[in-house]
Amino acid sequence: MEKKDEQLIIEYQQGNDENALVTLFNRYKTHILNFALRILGNRADAEDVTSDCFLTLFKKRYIYRAKVKFSTWLFTVARNLCINRIRKRKKLGSMWFKKDSNNYEQWDVTDEKDAADTELEKTEASIMVRKAILKLAEEQKEALILREYHNMNYAEISQIMNCSLEKVKILIFRAREQLKIELSSFVLEGEND
Repeated sequence: MEKKDEQLIIEYQQGNDENALVTLFNRYKTHILNFALRILGNRADAEDVTSDCFLTLFKKRYIYRAKVKFSTWLFTVARNLCINRIRKRKKLGSMWFKKDSNNYEQWDVTDEKDAADTELEKTEASIMVRKAILKLAEEQKEALILREYHNMNYAEISQIMNCSLEKVKILIFRAREQLKIELSSFVLEGEND
């Protein structure tokens, strides 16, 4: 039987059980990496954020509270690290990933259930979705990614983003509406082919 996150944390804190920490790392590393990758758009930065996130867990040690799940706490740490990374980029005056760039291979957005007939169509659709997501306002992008790619509920997103439940609902609604607008021309092009 698989141990719960909180049980692993307690084991780690009480006896410095490194196996518990390794289990948590293996359980969440891909989720955190994908989240950071979608926010930052750069694999190297996303890997750094993932490492820093687990380093924070190691140094600060999550304190179990019934109100906040471990996964929510971990995604909050990852989000804050992403925000810090974006601020650092802006201070340096350069961005690693330009919105107009055609270099999208570092993303992992395509869905295995995609109904596209060919790999080319899948790739094209994936690129269009990524471009549309990049055009979203930062908060809309974060909320949408947490909801759609990490299957979090509105309450968890609210805690991670430190905002009201209503604001999360509005952000996701607006993000979806913006994506509909951005992707409508792509859908119409496909129908005309």
